[in-house]
Amino acid sequence: MSARLAFLLPVLLINLALPPSLSYTTAHSPADVLRASNDRIHRFTMDNGIIGLVKEDRSAPVTAIQIWFGTGSIHEDEYLGAGLSHYVEHMIFKGTPTRTPGDISRELDAAGGRVNAYTSVDRTVFHVVLPSANWEVGLDVLSDAVMNATFPEDEWEREKTVILQEMAMGRDDPRRELSKLLWNTAFRVHPYQHPIIGYEEVFLQTTREDLLGFFRRHYTPDNMIFAIAGDVNPRDVEKKVREAFAPFARRARPPVIIPAEPPQLAPRTARKTGVYEVSRASWAWHSVPLHHPDAAALDVLAAIVGGGQSARLVLEIRDRQQLVHDISAWSYTPGEPGLFGISASFDPEKEADVLSAVQEEMARWHDVPFTEEEIAKARRQVMVGTLVDLQTMRGQVHNVASGEFYAGDPRFSERYLRWIDQVTPDALQDVLRRYLREENQTTALLTPETAVIDEEEEAEEPLIREPVRLTLENGIPLIVREDRRLPLTYVTVAFLGGQLSEQEENQGISQFMADLLTRGTETRTARDIAEQLESLGTGLAPFSGQHSFGLQGMSLTEDLDQLLEVMADCLLNSTFPEEEITRQRARQLADIRAQRERPFTQADEMVREILYPNHPYRWTPVGNEVSITRLTREELVAHLEHHLRAGNMAVSVFGNISPEEAREKAGAAFADIPAGDAPRSILAIGPRELPIRAVKREPRQQTIYLMAFPGVDLKDERLEALDILQNALSGLSSELGMEVREKRGLVYFVGAFQRTGLDPGRFVLYAGTFEEAVDELEELMIREIERIVTEGLSDDELARAQEQIVGEFYATLQDNAALSQLSALNELYGLGYDHTFLREERIRRVTGEDVRQAAKSILDHDQRVISIVYPSKANQAEDDEE
Repeated sequence: MSARLAFLLPVLLINLALPPSLSYTTAHSPADVLRASNDRIHRFTMDNGIIGLVKEDRSAPVTAIQIWFGTGSIHEDEYLGAGLSHYVEHMIFKGTPTRTPGDISRELDAAGGRVNAYTSVDRTVFHVVLPSANWEVGLDVLSDAVMNATFPEDEWEREKTVILQEMAMGRDDPRRELSKLLWNTAFRVHPYQHPIIGYEEVFLQTTREDLLGFFRRHYTPDNMIFAIAGDVNPRDVEKKVREAFAPFARRARPPVIIPAEPPQLAPRTARKTGVYEVSRASWAWHSVPLHHPDAAALDVLAAIVGGGQSARLVLEIRDRQQLVHDISAWSYTPGEPGLFGISASFDPEKEADVLSAVQEEMARWHDVPFTEEEIAKARRQVMVGTLVDLQTMRGQVHNVASGEFYAGDPRFSERYLRWIDQVTPDALQDVLRRYLREENQTTALLTPETAVIDEEEEAEEPLIREPVRLTLENGIPLIVREDRRLPLTYVTVAFLGGQLSEQEENQGISQFMADLLTRGTETRTARDIAEQLESLGTGLAPFSGQHSFGLQGMSLTEDLDQLLEVMADCLLNSTFPEEEITRQRARQLADIRAQRERPFTQADEMVREILYPNHPYRWTPVGNEVSITRLTREELVAHLEHHLRAGNMAVSVFGNISPEEAREKAGAAFADIPAGDAPRSILAIGPRELPIRAVKREPRQQTIYLMAFPGVDLKDERLEALDILQNALSGLSSELGMEVREKRGLVYFVGAFQRTGLDPGRFVLYAGTFEEAVDELEELMIREIERIVTEGLSDDELARAQEQIVGEFYATLQDNAALSQLSALNELYGLGYDHTFLREERIRRVTGEDVRQAAKSILDHDQRVISIVYPSKANQAEDDEE
């Protein structure tokens, strides 16, 4: 994917069952919508070289600000491989002459803002999203940070530890390891070969003075773009931006000379083995930079061969031959020549077959030319993808900033659509011959270790052991999974609660309370907690959902005592400071308002109101504006005290620790948890009037269609069969997807999901469509349900769904954070601590008849809810005027 397409074409790299945030208009083509949207861009240039971009959008009281610097990991000169640009990202908010690190975060939090930053190969970006009424706060804080960052000595030392921990975590991520291996092998001269975060040994050699010098040399106004989108006045913004950055004087900035990568003359292969559950491979070919005429053809090629569920690689190698768990194609063409690639994951024993199948499939692309229909489908995907960014202010500001950065044109997305429209079958054959040549190919493999043990030698101790359940002295269940691969430990402390413990008048209190657990105790402020944990490179975060809440943390095993002590302090001694309550209230109210922007959420809300009368499932975890506005500190304290009971709690410790050590440390940390249970009020679901159809219109540009049915609870014996049914109904390679998308073009995305819980949930078929197609879509959905209920899934459908679910399960086995949380929650819910680890067995046991019977019992015509959100007529009229 090209660098410009990082903001334009997520649809080309992910499952084409597009997310609910997708937007489309039936009144105009995507190109018309994009042009109309871009007409609101205002561009200006300051004397010091800063380029300013303002995009006015009054659709929501939200503003997004981004500051882009044209400095990334490839520009680090004599520090190449040190990751200094990434270090700048970490340090930029660590203080100025007038603000401490705590001041920066507090000011933005108080303004309802969410601030962050990221680094890439060629840029560093600082960004914030906040209410429009407070956009000047965002400007003030960001401008102060980028002009006046001081990089304090103590913060520099602290962040060094954090980055070292981030490096260690990256080594625990197979996808990152594969990416590093691929780029390091494909590039021998160009700095693309080095990871953005750098190498630990080079990183440790740099000093604070190195970092300050690098920052002053490269983070200059003539290397900067300021972009803002939202409910703002462009002229006011320009005036304020000019005033804010007037002191930012130009500095001499020597050019960075990037060495060109010489032509690759022979195929290259690299392999890395480790403690992995599945094998992964990437194939890549050197391609072109952004400005090359072949860039658009390579993007279309990636879409056709590996951009979705109906792509050639997916249909042939994943679905027909069933050799891989997933496979995709991508094209990365930033300002420097990039790569075209294919990536896949598969079972280790299938490696030879996968490598052979990929080469054979590529050979067929030369023999079976791409058709106009395939190219038209790719164009359609691109057009739909362009609209994704128009849904949020963050997406819009990223769109215009990316266009300016990579093409010198904030409206570049319009030009890109024209390039795509000019791609022909002959152009695709040309790029195949020119770039996907044998001598230009690099193959990177990440595979499990396959060491052979001499039968006469004693086998080594396993690095990973099966989880075990212990009990602390106060009765709290403790689940431990010993994993000696890395010196890391993950902890989950979970409590029954969540939405099911709430009432109409206090809905959202669980989320509110959980988020405040780390915001202050009797002996620590929120800043104290953050600084102690960050100095160790340790993470701690609250969570809350329908049935539970709690804390989840990660640390080096040597720091586990400190992590556990802080977690216990947050649970036993939280003070819920009034100033933190005020900030959390603002954040949660903003989340509630943001939900109203999403038509999919609106459609699902109508379903929940109908399916769950008098029951908490009809609410969302964040509550509503009335309840959140009224919540008091006393109510938050009482809510925590009610649930903080040993009989209502489970703890899991996964990582580099023995069960005995874990019991000793957890027992000491949580010894003071009060005894007893926290019984929840049993609220029966009220009487329903089904079937029913609910329809509304919203000022959006897409139609969302949901067909929902009352579902099952977590302990229902039909659960796995319905998981398979959900999988078989989802994606564009499903029978339903092929019919409504590929053959008839009625939808942009289609699929199914089920929500289960301690009480019965729901099973939902969904689609993003347009108003004129709803009747035909509904008829085809009903026809597909009737087929499954009467005939069942085919053997291929059943096998494909099972393999996909099992493949996802295998991937989960590598994620101790997720496994720790799942095990604690499953123990709380009465499923057993090892429930997740037995998922493959349960899925494999399901038969086609099991699925048919489950479908018959759930997909009952007389029990369905049809929920539709149409675009408002006023919105369509407004589009016509544009």
